[in-house]
Amino acid sequence: MPLAGYIIAGLAVGLAALMALSWILARRAIDTIEARFPPRAEFIAIDGVRLHLRQTGPAHGSAILVLHGAASNLEEPHLALGDTFSGERVLWLDRPGLGWSERPAGPWSPEREAKLIARLLETLEVGPVTVIGHSWGGAIALRLAMDYPDRVDSVVLIAPALSAWIGDAAWFNAASFWPILGPLITHVIVPLIGEEQARSGAVSAFHPEELPDDYLEQSALPLLLRPSTWRANARDMMEVNHHLEVQEDRYEDTHQPTMIINARADTVLWAHRHGGMVSQRMPRATLQWVSGAGHNLHHHHPAIILEAVHKVREQARDLAGNTVMTGPAA
Repeated sequence: MPLAGYIIAGLAVGLAALMALSWILARRAIDTIEARFPPRAEFIAIDGVRLHLRQTGPAHGSAILVLHGAASNLEEPHLALGDTFSGERVLWLDRPGLGWSERPAGPWSPEREAKLIARLLETLEVGPVTVIGHSWGGAIALRLAMDYPDRVDSVVLIAPALSAWIGDAAWFNAASFWPILGPLITHVIVPLIGEEQARSGAVSAFHPEELPDDYLEQSALPLLLRPSTWRANARDMMEVNHHLEVQEDRYEDTHQPTMIINARADTVLWAHRHGGMVSQRMPRATLQWVSGAGHNLHHHHPAIILEAVHKVREQARDLAGNTVMTGPAA
């Protein structure tokens, strides 16, 4: 064999060994992440799908359902709101495919997600609830309210993503599904180097406010770096414009009392186009701006979120009382 052939063969062997080592190290990183952030709530099977849910507060009475945003899990809003909501009955859910919740096979959409969450509420015999949705969780919250109005009597949206054409998703979301490169991204690159990038993204989400101390650890955000979770979130973000285009024409038909809380300094999305413009189209929506706050405003302003819950609940009670007094023909 010519010298060049030996060199090429050696390089090929070296590259294969490097790839094998990287794969092993990435698998260890994934195992470490799962050991650092084990499931800390209960699992409930809904139509064969295992969902991870934490229930806090009183066992009876009106309940609040909290839906976290993209790339996240139930620990994120619980970290922000858990203490402030300690006197409330709250359901903190890992949205399907994220955290420790499973996602059924096949194409996924807010419609399918809302259907599964509605079945969860039915199984728990809870409702109607006040649903809180942050960011992409806001889109899911509105879908749940629109499709299952008997399950939701009021809505609070925190820096919600509601309108289509918010920009193209980051290239690595689509690349995660490419042949050859996709498995390399999801099974090697993301588990090995993704945590620092996750921290950078969190800093942007909080800007101009400070990232809380030990945020990544306390919010269990590195759970995103597992291949299945990464792919679920990447698929959502790839198709976000399509999903919002499908549902945004229905917002006028959402009749539950709704409070939309926007951050004036939000750098993740254009808050006026989302919460601002949408609030004008919804018959019972109220818009509140929080000055100096970033996209993750619920961490630094939890009392505003609780006050919003009290307001929409009161409006829902008044609405229900008026319906009973006037009758269905009114």
